[in-house]
Amino acid sequence: MKEIDPYAFEEALKMTPTARKNFAVQQDEKERTNFDGKWEKLNSKIKTSQSSYVEPLQPFRPSQLIRDYNPLYAKIYDKEKYVNM
Repeated sequence: MKEIDPYAFEEALKMTPTARKNFAVQQDEKERTNFDGKWEKLNSKIKTSQSSYVEPLQPFRPSQLIRDYNPLYAKIYDKEKYVNM
């Protein structure tokens, strides 16, 4: 970006971390851990008040496939699987 638009590059370097967050491609590990902790706290609180409560599956876990939560991704996955056979 520095070679394409030096002014925009310099302005981007001056951005505060809060302003940069809007353009982040990857979520910060600390932020992800914080959100996961909130979910765990919420789930444990509900479990204490409702004995029959079962935690919902969360799509953004390494063990989960995003295609299971979005019909469009499921169709794309099936097409890719078919094409790459």
